[in-house]
Amino acid sequence: MKKLLYLSVVALIYILFGIFYYWNPILLVQQDPIIEIGTQFDPYENVLNIVYGDIKDLKIKGKVDTNTPGVYSLTYQYKDRKKTIKVTVTDSKAPILEVKNVKTDLQEHITPELFVKNIKDSSKVTLSFENVPELKKKGKQKLNILAKDIYGNSTTKKVILERLEDKTPPEIKNKKAIQVLQGSMEDFASKIRVKDDLDPNPQLELDTRQVDTFSPGIYSIHVKATDRSNNIVDQDVKVEVKENPEYNKKIVYLTFDDGPSENTIKVLDILKEYDVKATFFVTGHAPSYNDFIKEAFEQGHSIGLHTYSHDYKNIYSSTNAYFNDLDQINSMVESITGQKSDIIRFPGGSSNSISAKYSPGIMSELVKMVNERGYQYFDWNVSSSDAAGNDISKEQIIQSSCTDKFDQINLLFHDSATKNSTVEALPDIIKFYKDRGYKFYPLTKKSYVVHHQTTN
Repeated sequence: MKKLLYLSVVALIYILFGIFYYWNPILLVQQDPIIEIGTQFDPYENVLNIVYGDIKDLKIKGKVDTNTPGVYSLTYQYKDRKKTIKVTVTDSKAPILEVKNVKTDLQEHITPELFVKNIKDSSKVTLSFENVPELKKKGKQKLNILAKDIYGNSTTKKVILERLEDKTPPEIKNKKAIQVLQGSMEDFASKIRVKDDLDPNPQLELDTRQVDTFSPGIYSIHVKATDRSNNIVDQDVKVEVKENPEYNKKIVYLTFDDGPSENTIKVLDILKEYDVKATFFVTGHAPSYNDFIKEAFEQGHSIGLHTYSHDYKNIYSSTNAYFNDLDQINSMVESITGQKSDIIRFPGGSSNSISAKYSPGIMSELVKMVNERGYQYFDWNVSSSDAAGNDISKEQIIQSSCTDKFDQINLLFHDSATKNSTVEALPDIIKFYKDRGYKFYPLTKKSYVVHHQTTN
């Protein structure tokens, strides 16, 4: 009798469980999960089982934005059965803050950012001092840097500020003569290397009146460097103007930025038809067209570097970011052609002011640093105007490109899929310059240089 009663109870339990799972077949790992901002969340991985069913028949409505804190609704539906849960995305982690001690002069404006080596957080972080620095105090003082995100999580790090009275003038590091090619348009400021113990950017004044870049010879530039504590160094720097075999010749350097693209092969066919050489400043935008880089190289055209990403926000965020990107495009070019490139063009040119939005003064640093690392950068003295939009007419491009104002012309074009009118205009432009006795050369590191004046 007891055994029968036991079996009846067990059967009843199974029946009840069966009824329960019939009406509630969706079993979840977590009913209302709480996840950290920035982590991955797959709603299907939260499903433990579909009783008497297949997870393939499960539908999920709603989305969870794991990059934005909040409470999100998700509805799981299997046939006519539904289960709604709340997913909470939260930011409970404090910013990761790496700091450094700072030694500076009495002139520098002291901000918390000066002490930061690196900071990471899933949301926006503000920096402040927990204890206000004594700006007129010489010597060392201890400070606390507070990093706080918008959800109230915070990190504090201790640093040391050392303020010194600066009595040491900058040092001009140019020991050898600056070498330039005859006829080059040079920005000599980019070739002067100045170092100061406390001021990273001393002001330069150059007197170049004694330099005749049109006549080979040895000349002097008078350089005056002043740091922000008003320490001054005056020094002459030698300039050697080297004979340029291309000088006094009428030369066009056709240059194409932003490629490769589907139009690259059309450009190459035109250049081959008219037996002229050009230069392609390439990016990593379109790897499916990288074979055209190899073809251009094998046809005798120059391959220059225009950065891998061409992303202003990235490449102009810091000098390290720029050179990391440049190294990436140079490695790509080497893998295609077998050779690294030593010629570059800055996105926007060296005179671009957009870079100031991301890092004030970065172009003034980069134009010096690229030379120190063995590169030559090229701007342009004639623009085809095709950068103004994708609907620029063939006639307008021809009109903008054709001029006899200069004997040596660095002509800017763009090589992208949208620049069809550039391709259409190219034969007429080549004919214009051929009729006037111009030769067409690819750029090398020793070619005639056009440098714009930096504005950042």
